[in-house]
Amino acid sequence: MILYLHGFLSSGNSHKGQWVKQAFEAEGIEVLTPTYPISSPQASVEAIDAVVREAILKNDQAWCVFGSSMGGFYGRYIAQRYGVPIGMINPALTPKPVLGAYLGEHDNPATGEHFCLDEAYLKALEPFHTQVDDHQPALLLLDKGDEVIPYQWAYDAYKDVGEVCAFEGGNHAFQHLDQAWSNMKRFVERNVT
Repeated sequence: MILYLHGFLSSGNSHKGQWVKQAFEAEGIEVLTPTYPISSPQASVEAIDAVVREAILKNDQAWCVFGSSMGGFYGRYIAQRYGVPIGMINPALTPKPVLGAYLGEHDNPATGEHFCLDEAYLKALEPFHTQVDDHQPALLLLDKGDEVIPYQWAYDAYKDVGEVCAFEGGNHAFQHLDQAWSNMKRFVERNVT
């Protein structure tokens, strides 16, 4: 089973989430793509953790997490908490400097959820910040043309630890799903199935 976590100002119905779901379910692997609240980091993690406890752990089967952008940040926290592999797509491993540029009131265009991104929000991210775990199987998919998060941040963190695929060009939305499919499939086959 795969738990796919969407990015900031997105939802489980995002293009990437649905692409991952369709691709893996064609291989017989179930993919959960929950939409979680982003009104606060605590609310995000509590909702994700509830999905893990209610929909995954009760089934007693092997699983991993895939996360995009902020989903990569929360995904790494959840994956390390439960000791499962992590796949990340243009992850926001250190989101404070990225989100700090967007302080103010926001509406999630995918869900309509209204929230305030302020200094208290950024501080509330701290308990969920994790470090690279040398023993955790990890797949990192990056577009070098990411205009939101410098790809080098995650690349430098994982270049000697996990499997890293950095594609020329692209953007934060990640334009290389088709090219990365063989890496994603192999990662899941090796670590989950």
